[in-house]
Amino acid sequence: MGSIDRVRYYDGEFLRAFDFGDEQTYHMEMRRRLNRYLHRYGIAQGLLLTEDIEAGIHQVSIPPGLAIDAFGREIYLFAPYTFGDADITANRIASAGAYDVWLRYNKSASTPPSAGYSQCNQTNQYTRWMESFSVVLLQSPSNPFTPPAFTDDDTDNPSEDQVGVLLGTVSVDPSSATAQFASPQLHRRHFLGIFAQSIQTPPGYSAVSAFNFPARQSAWNPPISLEIEPNIFARQNLILGPDFDLTTTTGGVAITTTPAATTSPSGSAKLAGDLFVQGNVYSFVPDPVKPQWLGLSAYVKQLAQQGMPDFVATAVPVAITPPNPAPSPGSFTVTAPAIAIPSKLTSMSNVVASASIGGIEFNTPASMNQVGVFINSVSGSPGANQCTVSVTYTITGVIGTATPILTFYVSASAVCYP
Repeated sequence: MGSIDRVRYYDGEFLRAFDFGDEQTYHMEMRRRLNRYLHRYGIAQGLLLTEDIEAGIHQVSIPPGLAIDAFGREIYLFAPYTFGDADITANRIASAGAYDVWLRYNKSASTPPSAGYSQCNQTNQYTRWMESFSVVLLQSPSNPFTPPAFTDDDTDNPSEDQVGVLLGTVSVDPSSATAQFASPQLHRRHFLGIFAQSIQTPPGYSAVSAFNFPARQSAWNPPISLEIEPNIFARQNLILGPDFDLTTTTGGVAITTTPAATTSPSGSAKLAGDLFVQGNVYSFVPDPVKPQWLGLSAYVKQLAQQGMPDFVATAVPVAITPPNPAPSPGSFTVTAPAIAIPSKLTSMSNVVASASIGGIEFNTPASMNQVGVFINSVSGSPGANQCTVSVTYTITGVIGTATPILTFYVSASAVCYP
């Protein structure tokens, strides 16, 4: 296709049959170019392979519908098409198996001229082109043609280009008396698409303020949203709502991504129904100490950790050194320095703590029945990623100002509640 020619008329012009043919060809090819360059070829309506079983006899049919092939040619079925012996013969099927069902554009000359108006020395005197279809069965999987490129010539000869639209797959057994055609499968069907940078709904309506989630089962009237049935396939980013970029720092602190992302997508999505993902789903955790993007498994693990109580304990006994000289003779009671125990919880509502003495180092060889160390109370307080345990203890058997115990060891544990 090097140029587009349109018939130009002028007064007194001598017109022949090819001039009128060129006029029709121009309009036909321009319409097909729009179909071909603005859309992806495929099924536009109907053409859903169906199976009926009555008294054990299987019948497979193609219901009415419309398809547009890769050359922009419209293919109409105005009545159901039922498979039969003629399809076995026409497609030369000799063995049982799965066969792809291809629908192809077809045309044939029809309607001879009225009586007395034909030419005796001329053949193919028909006044109409009848546009119809043909059904081709090819052993599955099949790919009988390569979609034409933009610069490829238009064609109106389906017997040469072999272009068609795939409707699905059907099981064929030419030797069967009850299931010659059966079990239609709809996988690999090719649907009509559109090439567009953006799709806009009518302006002046707010889909956000009037739209209640989950989605309505019927279209709005007047329309305020874009309704798509049944699936959406996005080869690049799916962005619903305000777009946002993935930043690497926040407040001067580096943001980590766990596990590492292979790409840097941006946007957000709200989905009602099943979600199948080949890859990771990330959620941002705005922790002031360690902000990060967590993959789905890591995020769920963190949610489970943050929603369950955390049982924590000191890894080794903590050494506590009593004051020396003693604050008072005989006995004294003091509070030991706070014991901080790391926790997985980033926030806590309550802490229940306990402690026990695990060893004592004495200062003087005093009599054992005169010296003692006792835990009076244990309390816990919540913090960020740690539980704090406070121990108040009493030492008895103080002689003068010398504390009879150099060091004693405490093992502390706590239950931290989110």
